Amino acid sequence: MKPWMNRLLDTEQRVKELLAAMSLDDKLALMNGGTPDEKLSIPILKLNDGPGGVTGPHEQVGTQLPAPIALGAAFNQEAARIYGEVVGKDAQERGTSLLLGPTVNIARTPLNGRTFEGYGEDPLLSAATGTAVIQGIQEQGVMACVKHYAANNQEFDRFTQNSIIDERTLREIYLPAFEAAVREGKAASIMASYNRINGTHGAENMYLLQQVLKDNWQFDGFVVSDFLATQSTVPSLYAGLDYELTIPHKRFYGEPLKQAVADGQVSMAMIDDSAGRILRQMFSFGLFDREQVDSPASTPTPTPTPTPTPTASSPYIQHDEESLYLAEQSIVLLQNNNNVLPLTSTGSIAVIGQAAVNLIASGGGSAHVPNVSVMTPLAAMERRAGANLQVTYAPGTAPVPMGPSFVYPSPNVNLTIPPDRFDGGLIMTSYASYDLSGEPLHTQAMPNLRLNWQFDGVPYTSSAKWTGTLTPKESADYTFYLPASGGARLYLDGELIIDNWAFQTLYSIGRKRMESGISVQVEVHYKAVIGEHASLPSIALEWYAGTDHPLIEEAVRTASTADTAIVFVNDYMTEHFDKPSLSLPGMQDELIAAVAAANPNTIVVLNTGGPVAMPWLDQVAAVVEAWYPGQLGGEAIAKVLFGDTNPSGRLPMTFPKSLEQGPLSSTGQYPGIGLDTVYSEKLKIGYRWFTAEEEELLFPFGHGLSYTSFRYDAIEIKQVENDGLPRLQVSFDISNVGEHDGQAVPQLYVRYPSAAGEPALQLKNYAKLEIRAGGTTRAVMLLTPRSFSTWSTKRNRWEVSEGAFTILIGESSERIVLEAAVVPSREFAAAVEQCESVLHGLANPSHRN
Repeated sequence: MKPWMNRLLDTEQRVKELLAAMSLDDKLALMNGGTPDEKLSIPILKLNDGPGGVTGPHEQVGTQLPAPIALGAAFNQEAARIYGEVVGKDAQERGTSLLLGPTVNIARTPLNGRTFEGYGEDPLLSAATGTAVIQGIQEQGVMACVKHYAANNQEFDRFTQNSIIDERTLREIYLPAFEAAVREGKAASIMASYNRINGTHGAENMYLLQQVLKDNWQFDGFVVSDFLATQSTVPSLYAGLDYELTIPHKRFYGEPLKQAVADGQVSMAMIDDSAGRILRQMFSFGLFDREQVDSPASTPTPTPTPTPTPTASSPYIQHDEESLYLAEQSIVLLQNNNNVLPLTSTGSIAVIGQAAVNLIASGGGSAHVPNVSVMTPLAAMERRAGANLQVTYAPGTAPVPMGPSFVYPSPNVNLTIPPDRFDGGLIMTSYASYDLSGEPLHTQAMPNLRLNWQFDGVPYTSSAKWTGTLTPKESADYTFYLPASGGARLYLDGELIIDNWAFQTLYSIGRKRMESGISVQVEVHYKAVIGEHASLPSIALEWYAGTDHPLIEEAVRTASTADTAIVFVNDYMTEHFDKPSLSLPGMQDELIAAVAAANPNTIVVLNTGGPVAMPWLDQVAAVVEAWYPGQLGGEAIAKVLFGDTNPSGRLPMTFPKSLEQGPLSSTGQYPGIGLDTVYSEKLKIGYRWFTAEEEELLFPFGHGLSYTSFRYDAIEIKQVENDGLPRLQVSFDISNVGEHDGQAVPQLYVRYPSAAGEPALQLKNYAKLEIRAGGTTRAVMLLTPRSFSTWSTKRNRWEVSEGAFTILIGESSERIVLEAAVVPSREFAAAVEQCESVLHGLANPSHRN
């Protein structure tokens, strides 16, 4: 037996034995996704993206859970643990050993295309949610790779953007979720980000990777680069990058690293450290001790079921009970004037909006999970309505355009132009240059244009064009969409219809009148977003025959004859693109206003990845935020609307009235000037800013209504001992004084002494407590010295500020219901040096009283 295969040896001895048997080539192969000598019996490290579930080619459908932002809205660590368990089980079944997720970056701007992929704007909420997800994943024997480290808060110029940020802000806002992932989540791996941090790319940032992560936090896992994010060979290794995630012809490790060893620039001890870190986790997670599961072979994509049965499992709907529970936990009731909700089971309902049948269940990019059996809101409403409630439907507007890369099949009506409209298809010509210049690299015919280089087998290219002839079968005013992961433009008969060549945006549209049977010449151009860092090129050409005005008029007629109108609207967020604004795409805002004018009992259901503007808010009776709710989102929405489920979600992000509000008020702050994005708002991000500036919001952080009411009283604070260290215990009563059972979500905020220089309000604990109508429970929360500390750049450590703090219990960051002053004792303050835990004592039970 090979000594490293002996399970009786401890992990460190097994690593030592194997490293001694490996050649330099074997170690380098391990560090860049290669295959070491098979005689060593080293398992292949199989990777999958996984912030919102296990991704993969579109044939490999999986459990489509609610988006991570929805999980943040659950304010429930038990739910987060379940989320991780489901993801981990799916990953294990697929043979995945390293899951690239979760994403714990802070939502600095609501325009960030990956807002839906994280857990919101608060460091503690992100840390607690992400840590519970990691624990759930890794309990299934799958390694989690937490991303994107660090200050990765926008998609605009994401490969080269430079986050200029001071150390205190990094430590207090943008690093706690990663610290908790390492210290409490015991994450096996961390992914270094594309962006620069104070001038140095994440994958070669010695301060972040070596000084903070490996030295300060004592991280014993390994660091992975984002895909194609490695920038150098020797500097990256010295900085602490252990594993290069890349493609064969763009490697900085492998042969370049071998040459660096030969030249004496890199020692074998450094190679052994990186290779050993990878092996240590592989041994710890049992990869050497169990038979490896092969990834399932590609299977034909089944025909989507129009109205799937939500309670019956199938090969394409897994973990439906958990998916439904998580969606229910996350839905936020934002407004409920005159108690228009819950709905009654008699009368008539007009269901309006394309989102009612084209639910966006999962966001785009590396967080998208393919699934073809999604319960739509309309189907769920019709199933729930019963015989005494009439349900009618009108689409209202055209479907929202989707990204080209990650939607198979599209969760909205398929807008891709069908092959039979192109005479003989399209001819693709690709180039090595980024401007269509030079000799062509490759030419091939395509039936139409919906292309993902990653999955569709087309040779990688830096720029390309498609030419052909398009012939419509009906006369109409056509709306064209050209979503692409790089620069793109569309010409029809030589006329420039869409120009996204300089700035990529998902929602740019073009319009042209076309007549039945009359052909037009089509030419589409594409360029990769930036030189060497071009990633997963993708593009689609889509259209829609008609305009929104007749659809809005039809929706108004439908709504005017119903007792209640429910308008479903959505946006689509994805990696690669930041949103151009907070407005709903297309004419959905106009649709809501028109329906509300026709029916005073208008309810709006938002199927969005983050905050949106609501110019119609005062005109509608109720607003529900459903996020991207996963494969059973339609049923979860129906259960909340009818009152079968009492909503308990809370906003993990502030919803501003407009982009003019908030801390990012200058171009230098976002999207940046040149490549520099300056974090000059420092600690005052999200609700920390809005509380200090007293700006009027749509809805504050932590906000969410219920069908019942809660009363808070009898707050008590005392010092206790826990794990041999002093803690402050905060307890108070919560009474359900309404008529329905429900879940209270008390939020504990701390106000620092003014001399500390901290934002006015900071979340330090929260809980989710189920309380029956008429019942009372005693909530108990612990606070650690870390809860009262600030980062001292002078002393390079956490310190508890002197003076009186205020403990505030709130139902949101704006609705404070209890408060009490406390002065931490010297013993308590001194214990901060022994308190390395971000989350110790975080109480978030979910129980019935």
